[in-house]
Amino acid sequence: MKLIQCRFSSGQRVPLLVQVGDATPLPILIPFIYVQLKLRHRAYNTAAAHLRAIQSFYTYAQCRDLDIDEAILACHFEEILALLDGYAIWLQSGRQADNLVARIGKAETAPFLQIDPRTRDQYLQLLKQYLSWCVTRYIPRARQNSTTLVNIETVFADVADVIERRFESHIINARPDRTRYRSLTDTQQEIIRTLIRPGAAENPFPARVQLRNWLMIELLLETGIRRGELLKLYTTDINQGSQHAYLTVNDREHDPGDPRAEEPALKTYGRTVGLSTQLYEVYERYIQSERRPQRNGKPMKLPYRYLFISDRGRPLSIRALSNVLDRLFLTIELAHPGLLPTLSAHDFRHTFADRFLAYLVEECGLDLERAMDELRRVCGWSETSIMPRRYASRYLAESANRHNAQRASAAWSRLDS
Repeated sequence: MKLIQCRFSSGQRVPLLVQVGDATPLPILIPFIYVQLKLRHRAYNTAAAHLRAIQSFYTYAQCRDLDIDEAILACHFEEILALLDGYAIWLQSGRQADNLVARIGKAETAPFLQIDPRTRDQYLQLLKQYLSWCVTRYIPRARQNSTTLVNIETVFADVADVIERRFESHIINARPDRTRYRSLTDTQQEIIRTLIRPGAAENPFPARVQLRNWLMIELLLETGIRRGELLKLYTTDINQGSQHAYLTVNDREHDPGDPRAEEPALKTYGRTVGLSTQLYEVYERYIQSERRPQRNGKPMKLPYRYLFISDRGRPLSIRALSNVLDRLFLTIELAHPGLLPTLSAHDFRHTFADRFLAYLVEECGLDLERAMDELRRVCGWSETSIMPRRYASRYLAESANRHNAQRASAAWSRLDS
């Protein structure tokens, strides 16, 4: 089986899990229903992540001669859960056979790369959600003609409880590791801005794309937008208002005019974010003279309205943006070994959120609740999102540590005097 992308004429994309080998591959039934009913309002990448976890388990079950769809329709969840021990080992061992005796005398197959424990936990979490949904949907249907409502509810509760307990014994780190502090320091920002500046001697990029790359980095730092929002910007989304320039984030996730195979996804709400006049002036220069690639000494005619364009005249892809950041990271690593653990677009979002919250409290004099409300608005989070409080907690922790260090230093100064 394989995971494919189905794209409708409206531009909407839907991930499908299909059988391989057929001239016209048909979707696997229950995962297809799951996507249509349970995940229909989720982002494409989220639905695809669920299907990858389901695909992995279905692949393992095939090796054990069990058709998961048939077992679910027959409500044989005990047979499915019996595979869980071996599946967890199979995932952790790089998807190699967990029955080593059975492999003796067989040709060695190329193993998958071992996955990170957090990725393994994510696969198990998504599989648990899928099986729990299947219990909710199919146990009442299978038993409605043969038992009473009380018995149905009892069976459902028993199976749901078994699923919960069995997965708890295998998920090592259900809560993701958030110990790494991803916000950039002043020194790290200064080095990045020095390297990415157009015309800089150490700039690792060709001159024709230096202004584009600089503008992308500065937009990430000034506005905190996500990479999908950055790559979905139109040329008309940055404007000069009566008081200041601003950037508009619009929901264009299902754009029929987007030719990218992996369409950038949006996770947050549409909004406007204020910009500096200096950055707007650079944007104007980029639009007028740098956006369109040159062919035979003349700017190409572009059929796309997207702001950031590749050398081939197509909207910049997620992979191309990652390559820019990877190359920038490698340049920094060679010049300053160990300065950065990694470099991603989301690091700039963390940096923006930390700095913006501190500015609202320390420079503008806002109380923390009002500052969190403004941070929520400018980052596009929902009213129920916990992200503003998470950044506030980080700010309070840093502030408390700084104040305690100052208090302790003052005490030493009094003793010395």
